[in-house]
Amino acid sequence: MRPRYDDFADWYDGFVARGAGHPVARSADRLLARLLGPGQDRLCLDLGCGGGAHAPALAALGWQVIGVDVSARQVDFARRRGVSAVVAGAEELPFADRSLDAVATIMTTTDVDDLPPMFTEAHRVLRPGGRLVVVAAHPCFGGVFVERDDHGSCTVHPGYRHHRRVEEHPLLGDGIRSRVGVVNVPLPVLLNALTGAGLVLRETAEDDGDDPVPNLLALAATRADPGGG
Repeated sequence: MRPRYDDFADWYDGFVARGAGHPVARSADRLLARLLGPGQDRLCLDLGCGGGAHAPALAALGWQVIGVDVSARQVDFARRRGVSAVVAGAEELPFADRSLDAVATIMTTTDVDDLPPMFTEAHRVLRPGGRLVVVAAHPCFGGVFVERDDHGSCTVHPGYRHHRRVEEHPLLGDGIRSRVGVVNVPLPVLLNALTGAGLVLRETAEDDGDDPVPNLLALAATRADPGGG
């Protein structure tokens, strides 16, 4: 099946770089800085890198960035930005066991139909003590079934509890989700997929935006270090 983002790669690149998605992307970058920290020239995989929108933030933290995405069109955009990126799925990463110091995955959990294989692969490629940072649409306040009014208050409509792909819904809006669909991810599904892969949850954070409730949730987890816990 043709990757969903291939047909919208040009539009989405502008949406994130200059359009309505730009503030959310920058907010995600600040969460990366908080939970991932300095790289000191170590290797970080940008898992689901898309067009490379977050690679500059990772590089600014001192990480050597390697990108992976299932969309060849988006990987092409990333390469044009100077990102070393390859086409591959999150469930079968083209890296050796314990070969990476960090994995960052930004705004991908609502695109992946089956989360456990992605986190299992992240665990496999991380070195002991290596860190995974997930920045995602907030399951409680940023999901497809959440409606916000002009004051930022939220109404959660029926559907939050169901982990499933949604292709059509009045609340999908006119952005990327109306074009490629979205996977609704309840909070327990996200957390259980992470810890079920053998990763140890270390820290959580929400975005620093001005809205009354957050749009983004970030999780930091590590692969257990046999020598240090």
